[in-house]
Amino acid sequence: MNDKYLHGLLAGLAGGVAAIAVNLLVILILKAHILRYIDFAGVLSFGRMPRGFWETCFALIVYTGFAGTLGVIFSYLLPHLGTACLSLKGMHYGSFVWFSSYAITTLYKTPHLVTISLESAASNFCAAIVYGLVMSLVLGWFLARRRNSPQPLK
Repeated sequence: MNDKYLHGLLAGLAGGVAAIAVNLLVILILKAHILRYIDFAGVLSFGRMPRGFWETCFALIVYTGFAGTLGVIFSYLLPHLGTACLSLKGMHYGSFVWFSSYAITTLYKTPHLVTISLESAASNFCAAIVYGLVMSLVLGWFLARRRNSPQPLK
């Protein structure tokens, strides 16, 4: 399996799952209402917060698809960025995506996403850092396997 696209997709999905886990862990620890990444996906998909089990499941699928796509983009950026300090680059990428997402929803005054609490912003920032870290670690693992593989990169 020497496919840059697939490696990026799987790394992004792994990072997305880790970010969702951080969101849920913060909610359990702080017992606070925190705007989750799933809520962002729900608002962007439905124009409102997800309601009920099935809408939440759909928002989760949308979010993980987005997370996978971000992993693919990072995978294709790697030849230009280099692989030195890959974890740092992944965390920086995650924080850039977090800031960009917040900036875009604020600039367009997206309903339900205009005013965000400090707890939500901090939780999502931490989740974005974890996303970038996990994504870069998984991608680094794939790169190490690729270097040891006799097949050329596709």
